[in-house]
Amino acid sequence: MCLFLQNVIWLINWYFLNKFIMIMINRSEAELKEKIEYGIELFYKDVLEKKDIRHFFFGLTTHKLIADYHLFKNFVIEKPDRYYKDMIMQTAPSAVQIKAPQFDEIFINFQNILRTAGFLKTEIPKLAVHILEVMEETRAQKADAEHPKIWKPFEVNNQLICDFFNSNRTDARLEKNGDIYCSRGFLYPFWTRIAPETKQIILIAQAFPVSSLTTLEELQKFSHQVNEKLTHQKFAVRETSNGPVMFARHAFSYLNGVPVRMLLRGAKQFASSFEAAMNMDSNQLMVKNFS
Repeated sequence: MCLFLQNVIWLINWYFLNKFIMIMINRSEAELKEKIEYGIELFYKDVLEKKDIRHFFFGLTTHKLIADYHLFKNFVIEKPDRYYKDMIMQTAPSAVQIKAPQFDEIFINFQNILRTAGFLKTEIPKLAVHILEVMEETRAQKADAEHPKIWKPFEVNNQLICDFFNSNRTDARLEKNGDIYCSRGFLYPFWTRIAPETKQIILIAQAFPVSSLTTLEELQKFSHQVNEKLTHQKFAVRETSNGPVMFARHAFSYLNGVPVRMLLRGAKQFASSFEAAMNMDSNQLMVKNFS
């Protein structure tokens, strides 16, 4: 009876602990926004108190850091799960990067600060990576001086993006329908589409079966396997006049402008995710070579 009661008590505690965790995670947008801003403020103060790393925020204010986070957080693309388990690389241009051990210290400190701000242990790795990526962009903008590498919403068009990709050691060309086909310089080719009505830049990649006899069901099975492994990117299958096609899409809002460094990084990560999916094709269902 004693063991039975112990088990009952354990189950009750487990139930209420999980209910508490769910309540904590299911915050409103306003609550999450407030918590993130509080975490950034604590982090800023902590860094400035340390002589060896205070230069990380040289010339910046908490107002600027918070404002930029809300403006450009949608340009941070999801990473593979393993990325959030390791130390991360700096994403700012080399001219403004700090010493690697100092950045590691900053990253560890920020994770500790987020816990102090009230975030759960399971939330912190991804949140820390994503916020720091925007902070790195803010630091880079400070170094841009009078020529910030940000496009205003009214400037965004197909030719601008095509020229930008071509000027950054990648190959891009405008298609007849206005889409931008991006190939060399990315791990997997994709199209970039501008949607002015929704103020979105949309990345689209697709893969075609080697054989016209490949069924929709076969491709859906492969897509399901990919989605189970690559949880940071959603893959789907659609039927076309030429047979089934597997595809993925990712959209960035340019309502607040476009931080071009983050756009290029996001495009490369998107292409990398699709290439990782193709590497899972052990049955050689899909076409691998592209012109």
